[in-house]
Amino acid sequence: MADHKRGISDEWFEQWPQTDSYTASDGHANRIPLRLTSTNVIVYGSAKLSEVLKEFEHEDYRPVTVAGDVPVQLWCNNFTDTDCGPVDRVNPYIETWYSFPVTPKSAPLDLPYESPFSYNVQAPEALVWCHRVLCGPARDGYALGAIAAIAGGREVWGFPKHPALADLSFEYPDRETVAFLGSHQGHRVISLSVKRPECVQGHVTIALDERTAPDTCITPRQNPWKATFVAKQTRYGQAFAATMHLSPWDEATDSLTIYGEEEYFGALLKSWEFTPALKMHCPDLRIVAFKPAGWAE
Repeated sequence: MADHKRGISDEWFEQWPQTDSYTASDGHANRIPLRLTSTNVIVYGSAKLSEVLKEFEHEDYRPVTVAGDVPVQLWCNNFTDTDCGPVDRVNPYIETWYSFPVTPKSAPLDLPYESPFSYNVQAPEALVWCHRVLCGPARDGYALGAIAAIAGGREVWGFPKHPALADLSFEYPDRETVAFLGSHQGHRVISLSVKRPECVQGHVTIALDERTAPDTCITPRQNPWKATFVAKQTRYGQAFAATMHLSPWDEATDSLTIYGEEEYFGALLKSWEFTPALKMHCPDLRIVAFKPAGWAE
């Protein structure tokens, strides 16, 4: 595979040369490290611990809490180019997931609540747990990127991606607003509209350029009692660069509806009583996902 592609051939990505490749069941080769660029929105908020713990009966980990609640992040991503799909073209797709920090059950961690920014947890001892993922075709209907992202993501990194494509949209309806809609297998999942934080007085802007430890990120185990579509539990590392604009959630300008029609993603998050507290918009996210930590060199 050529090491440079239109859209992801900037200097930041050049520091992560290809080290491996994996041909997934859909027939596409997955470059390792995997590279992705996107614009995205993250909604940070609280979820009810007793409900989230129902998903962890068979796990060795448990969610970190903030004042007794789970600090969940709902990601809405418009990937403008990735290494998912044919090697000779740009491969966009749209994706949503939710994640939160975890620690071993033997070392529970509860952090204080100080402001809405407390839900963006910074705890070196915690791992980043990705719990559910939906992928859909790009805005123009191009589907190969999403198809390759599902197959490669599940088989290489163990991402808990539902194998069926979702119908997702990421739009800027005006200069101040971002909107995200999602449905899956004919059922509504989420509807999101937020005023971009950079348009809010007093917003916070953070420029990030970081690399995690090789095993900081983790996916769930297979649950033998539920049809969770989880391939395997995997730990891996990432690098990312972004300009993040953050501001507190504002009911006057922001709205989020989580539907209970679709069991895998939306109904589960709704059962957790997820409540938004903070929002983030990023126009220039770049991510690299490295080979899973458990692979032999």
